[in-house]
Amino acid sequence: MNGISLSSLILCFLLTTFLSGQSYSYRLETILSSPRDSVQLEQLSELLVEVINAGEVVPDSMFEHPLRLAQELNDFWTLGIVHSNRGVYYLNTGRIEEGLVAIDKAISFAYKSKQEDLLARAYATKMQMLMVIGDTEECAELATARAKIYHDSGQFYYEAETYQVLAGLSSSLGDNELTVRYDSMAIALAEQSGYVDLQVLCFSNAAENLNILGRPEEGLVMAEKSLALAREYKLQFEKGNALSAHAESHLMLGNYDEALKDYELLKDWEGEASFDWLKINKGLLLQRIGRHDESRELLLGLVRSIREKSNSPLELKKAYQMLQTVGLNQSQYDTVVWYGKLMKAQQDSLQSVKNIRNLLELEEKYKAEEKEVQIQLQEEQLARQRISLYATIFGFVLAFVAGVVFYLLSRRLKKRNFENEQLLADKETLIGEIHHRVKNNLQVISSLLQLQQRGLDSDDAKGREALRESQTRVNAMGLIHKKLYQGDEVTTFQMSDYLNDLGDTLIRTYLLEGQVDIFYDVEEIILDVDKAIPLGLIVNELVTNSLKYAFPVGREGTIEIVLHQEKDQFRLAVIDDGVGVTSAKEHADSTSFGNNLIRLLTKKLKGNVRVLAGEGYGVEISFAA
Repeated sequence: MNGISLSSLILCFLLTTFLSGQSYSYRLETILSSPRDSVQLEQLSELLVEVINAGEVVPDSMFEHPLRLAQELNDFWTLGIVHSNRGVYYLNTGRIEEGLVAIDKAISFAYKSKQEDLLARAYATKMQMLMVIGDTEECAELATARAKIYHDSGQFYYEAETYQVLAGLSSSLGDNELTVRYDSMAIALAEQSGYVDLQVLCFSNAAENLNILGRPEEGLVMAEKSLALAREYKLQFEKGNALSAHAESHLMLGNYDEALKDYELLKDWEGEASFDWLKINKGLLLQRIGRHDESRELLLGLVRSIREKSNSPLELKKAYQMLQTVGLNQSQYDTVVWYGKLMKAQQDSLQSVKNIRNLLELEEKYKAEEKEVQIQLQEEQLARQRISLYATIFGFVLAFVAGVVFYLLSRRLKKRNFENEQLLADKETLIGEIHHRVKNNLQVISSLLQLQQRGLDSDDAKGREALRESQTRVNAMGLIHKKLYQGDEVTTFQMSDYLNDLGDTLIRTYLLEGQVDIFYDVEEIILDVDKAIPLGLIVNELVTNSLKYAFPVGREGTIEIVLHQEKDQFRLAVIDDGVGVTSAKEHADSTSFGNNLIRLLTKKLKGNVRVLAGEGYGVEISFAA
């Protein structure tokens, strides 16, 4: 029964792989049949990434198609991306030498396209490859050089990632001092970068490194920090790394129940996926709690997976070492001696790893270079300070001489300024007095017009109306001079107060206080006399027309006065909701003087006038600010 089930599973797997391969091949042919342009290049790149992520075998043609097209289009960025993906694929499948060739090409095109992200990713992949093949010295030199570049350019994210590589390299070879130093630097830089996902990974990596060094108590503290951040910010991918480090710390401390809880959470986190890096410690946990058969099957599957993917000597060494402790016998899978030989073979493949102390030398060299730069900067600063001191002494002598001259000149200037201020005060007083006299003279003219209006016969409506309109125009100008005389400024004043007073005065003049309301939508705008007087007369004419014609026979209504500044333009509008032009009563004695006056005053303001559409009657005037 078990044999039948296993055969069925294998058949299903092969069938799925076959159909998946056919699907990818069909999609590739479909894409290649489209025009050779940037769209096709993007589709080829996306398909390549999809196949790699699916864990499928990627033929060389799937890399060559986008590479040739990108070369034709001179797309250096895509060339770098495809070579980088090729390097990652070779890394995952254990073809490290080919991967190094691909990743060096990716680095070259990243420089050409000036893409910092692509360059950093490619260098990070290269460092992983160097670690896998045991070339510790080159990996350390590359990581230290990149860390210095990222440090000088303020790229905290990439600098933190590089120190994570150095910390992992140090811990794998047992250098306690450097591991702690590099992990601390990576965590500090991650916090400085502001990227929470990077902080979670740095904490979890530090926890794993401390566990490798036999310090699980400290590792557990780091793992709990990582897990807390991942849960707080709901970072699902990073949560898996944090849980793994947390479980590993509990395992090393003998807290098997807690470790098992973490692995159950990891099982939910994995879903249908399967990650090799989780299996070694899980196998150890199963062995510790007496579940040897499960542990053995898990580790045997892990060995097969590592062989098929990365063929990493470090990972295989760990897996073989674990297999020695799970009760294997010859009938199940050779002997313990056989696993000892496999371990020895993997150990021999790691003999090229040199003493990690060269990392410390490189670090000290890097610090020394920084110190030399600081000393040079200090010397340059001292030189500048000496020059500054000499200049200060010379400046002091010059300033003393200048001070004497300045004192003599300042006394003369102070006297002249006092005289000018006095003249200005006298001038403002004189202008204010002029405004006062003009206001009084206009008030006299208004009174004379009112007396003349009373002296006319009661049946001379046309004359009385003309005199009243003239009186309102005089009052409009007089109100401006009154505001100028009463205010602090003698040439400008606030329009909102003025238009409010003008509108209220006209309502009272035409005895329509209970019948018509005026609504003011006027911004706090300050104008000089040259613009305020024409504007006031225009408002006077428009409001007067509305009061005379828009509300006959006791009709109630509203007049709206609007004054806004819109960028470099002023906008004045006077709108009523009366009977409108077509329904207004015709006046045989009416003249076009008011309309002509509005046009002349608008021209004086260098503005434009237009009648607004809608109910009632409205006029809009716009002029330059």
